Amino acid sequence: MITLSPVLFGLIVLKNTPEVLFAPLLTTAAGSFIAFMTVTVKVDPQNVVIAFCDVFKRTLPRDHIATVTTDNAAGPSGYGLRYLGPGMVGYLVGGPEIHIGMKSGKAVIASTDRPEQLIGVLTGSHPPGQ
Repeated sequence: MITLSPVLFGLIVLKNTPEVLFAPLLTTAAGSFIAFMTVTVKVDPQNVVIAFCDVFKRTLPRDHIATVTTDNAAGPSGYGLRYLGPGMVGYLVGGPEIHIGMKSGKAVIASTDRPEQLIGVLTGSHPPGQ
């Protein structure tokens, strides 16, 4: 939507139609939605719960996790809940990411403000809450 907004805006302006009033509303609404997107990662002794906008949630049992590393595979591929290939899902809002590899071979990528701290909690080198 955001990538199409400038194109739509340009087309409307070139045609000089009354719809020119709706283009800023379209781009502002899409930008506002992106600004409020969040990924929340909650860790307890048994599970890791990843939530996108507190709507789409995924629970990963900690004993099923094989690896946890920093990642930038998603790169600038956008925001949102993303299918990133066979067995790989991304919960993305930009910025740093962690890659959680499961023993089943599947993987989850999640945006996080503090990837090193989250990796430390998941690997046991940092207790939760520090």
